[in-house]
Amino acid sequence: MKSHIFGIGVVLMLSFSLAGMTFTAAGVLRRFELKFGPLLSFAVGTSTLVALVAVLAWSVPPRG
Repeated sequence: MKSHIFGIGVVLMLSFSLAGMTFTAAGVLRRFELKFGPLLSFAVGTSTLVALVAVLAWSVPPRG
């Protein structure tokens, strides 16, 4: 597989994951009727995505 095709796939996967986590956080925060709900849901989704990528990167064994 060519590296740019793989990179595009990874970027799409991460963007869809961010959209799903933001949508889920927005649904939960909608119950509390917060003033900054959409911004807070994006922050929650982004921080969750960063944590997920960090855990996945940590779990990959080193090469060699």
